[in-house]
Amino acid sequence: MEFNNRQKYELALLVLLSLVVTLAALAAGRFDLVSGPRAQVLYDNRNTHIQAVERENTWIEGDWQITPEGLTLQHGQSGTVTLRLQNAHVGRTVAYFYGHGGPGLNASIAISDDGQYFREVAREISFSNERVDLTPAADPDQTIWLRVKAFLPAIDETGGTAYISRIRVVSLQPPLRLPNLPLASLLILTPTLAYLTRGLVRPTGQLAYAMAVLFGLTVLTEALAETRLALDQQEWWRAVLASKQGTPYLLAPYVTLLGLLGWQVRIGRGALPQQRMWSYFALGGVLAMAGASRLGSFIEVVPGMLSDDAAHYMQLAKQMRTPYDTGAQFPFWIWMIKGWFWLTGYSDVHLRLFTVVLSLLMLVVAYKFFRDYTGQPLVGIFVAALLGANPYLVVLSVRGLREEAYIIAILCFLYVVMVPTARWSLRQQAIWLAMSGAAVQLLRFNSYIFLIPLLLVWAWKQGPRQWKAVALPLVFIVAVSIPHMAHNYRQFGDPMYSVNIHFDFMYRIETENLKRVGCEGCRSWDQSGVSSSTEGSLGAYEYLFELHSVREVLVNTIRGYFAMYLWPTHLFEIQSGIRSWIGVAFYVLGLGLVLFGPYRGLLAVIVLLANGVPFWMALGIDPRLCVHTAPFVTFIFSYALWWSFEQASRGGTGGIRLTMRRSRS
Repeated sequence: MEFNNRQKYELALLVLLSLVVTLAALAAGRFDLVSGPRAQVLYDNRNTHIQAVERENTWIEGDWQITPEGLTLQHGQSGTVTLRLQNAHVGRTVAYFYGHGGPGLNASIAISDDGQYFREVAREISFSNERVDLTPAADPDQTIWLRVKAFLPAIDETGGTAYISRIRVVSLQPPLRLPNLPLASLLILTPTLAYLTRGLVRPTGQLAYAMAVLFGLTVLTEALAETRLALDQQEWWRAVLASKQGTPYLLAPYVTLLGLLGWQVRIGRGALPQQRMWSYFALGGVLAMAGASRLGSFIEVVPGMLSDDAAHYMQLAKQMRTPYDTGAQFPFWIWMIKGWFWLTGYSDVHLRLFTVVLSLLMLVVAYKFFRDYTGQPLVGIFVAALLGANPYLVVLSVRGLREEAYIIAILCFLYVVMVPTARWSLRQQAIWLAMSGAAVQLLRFNSYIFLIPLLLVWAWKQGPRQWKAVALPLVFIVAVSIPHMAHNYRQFGDPMYSVNIHFDFMYRIETENLKRVGCEGCRSWDQSGVSSSTEGSLGAYEYLFELHSVREVLVNTIRGYFAMYLWPTHLFEIQSGIRSWIGVAFYVLGLGLVLFGPYRGLLAVIVLLANGVPFWMALGIDPRLCVHTAPFVTFIFSYALWWSFEQASRGGTGGIRLTMRRSRS
């Protein structure tokens, strides 16, 4: 779409005014997302991980006895408990005590800045759900010592007991307010889209039309803000919900204008630049929708703690001194976290934001992959939109885990293998495969199962004289893998330890949770910390064929494939985001079209990527292990939507052959 000088000036003025309105709305808090109250845990003796770390920071003196109830004093006994804590730099420092105070208990709380001189902050406290505010006496961002001193007098021979079952010290922090930038971007994108849409219909009055749209959006934003402010004084969870309610209202005008623009491009047989313009605006809308939903999910989980795996990743990134000093974890994800923390600072909030950003980047990469793979921008938009709206992926994006990074790496690797890249030289393709393949391998170390076959497919496509080209990716992937294997051998005595530990974990899940029998030789839950990072001695072959019969492996694998890809189970819903039977019907249609069309090779890719995962899915293992095939399952559904749209717009089945021919080209 070409612009004359007047249109260029008008468009620049419109974007400038929209930007000013957007910045003003952001400054006024009109797009703020509000979290619930947050608590940063400084000490909690109930949490086994914290207890293990802070043993050297806890001193128990006097007559305390360790009993099933906790730290116990009998009548006529006394004792002290001293904790050394790193106080947070913001918020109120509060200590909670849980237990029971016997008759006549004399207990006090004191604080020290140096561990020598203590000043009393509370006396005559009970250990029964007692709350003590330490803020006035505790210096922020400093090491503090907390001392609990207790004496239980001997009133008579039957005097009771006093015990502390739990001590929890937290930094209560104010609710987090986060601007919803993806949603706010619609105040710029929508007027711009209105201007361009009006230009295709009637090239007069474009600026007035777009300004009217901008004014309407401003009024709508203010109306939504008034509703949100009225709810802010009520319970915090209502404020959280109110802060997210503007998403559908602000998306509706954008989607309407996008449909009008697409229709005008379609009926006018728009040129390639117009089609690309529509696809870019469509992708912008998808990212705004997906970003708003992910930030909404983020603001809900911020008050809570990270999962054990994510917290373990953070700890490894903080302690890492050499590139492969990553414990039993795969190194590339720890590298990524380390680099992100270097830019943003070390906190669980920043880790959650990192995976939100990666989740949005995954949508862009998926759009480009499937657009170029099929030659149809609409297919890429469908895939990105469905991935963006997938409820499981929305929740997964705020957990601080590596799945989004793994999907991005897989799509980047497959781009060269599956998509025609005539403009890339053989050397460029080999370098790209080496870099992306190394990322895939170091994000999940058993990925060589599908990397090697796919590299051979790529080499076969290059022709018989180019087989040597596959050496560069293979050598590079092996070269970056060897240091990790050496680290595993030095630290754990097994080069494949970071892979094999998961089989011990899976076998324990299978035997204790599913079959309800004991797991001989497995570490206990208390020893493992309920984490997938546990010590194990099982390899893949031992786990599959020495602990299971061949028939059991085959039956469960088939069941897993069926549940993941062929029947509307919860696993299928996680992969596709499809809940209704109408959606399932479209998926079945897409499966047939792909199977008998030009993209049947993608079905083989799904099988390669899934390999043995369906076996564990049939046993009830965490479904996030299979989510890396979600973009390809979503493509099957999206291809059916695109094909149906093509047939409807072409006027029936007469265009089937033409559609297939264009797809092949």
